[in-house]
Amino acid sequence: MAERTDRGQLATSLVEATVGALLLLSVVAGFLWVPVGDAPDARLDRHAADALAVLDAEPPAGTGRSRLSAACRSPAAFATERTELAARLDAVLPAAAFGRLETPYGAVGPAPPAAVSAGTATRSTGRCVLSLRVWVP
Repeated sequence: MAERTDRGQLATSLVEATVGALLLLSVVAGFLWVPVGDAPDARLDRHAADALAVLDAEPPAGTGRSRLSAACRSPAAFATERTELAARLDAVLPAAAFGRLETPYGAVGPAPPAAVSAGTATRSTGRCVLSLRVWVP
């Protein structure tokens, strides 16, 4: 049998062109599929939910399971918790953010301006539903 010495090979330039095209496509794909950052409202929603969770985990100034459940017990209990709620809300939120906690017995914090988008979160305790709105001017 005769030996064949001529083998079929790909041209080196063809292999280099293919590798270059794949590299270029991977760079373009990396820019196209980069995750976009959170929308400002989503970030504010997360701040509001986190602040409510922190306030719900703290012991109340009066009696009760948590600061939020104590604020929902009665108008007198809300008055007892109001100062501490305001101070803790300011401490929990980021420096540039403002918040307003609303309960059936009153609200803590300034009302948000009409032209500003705000994040919201609600939490249900045994006696009421609390709502927190967070915004950045």
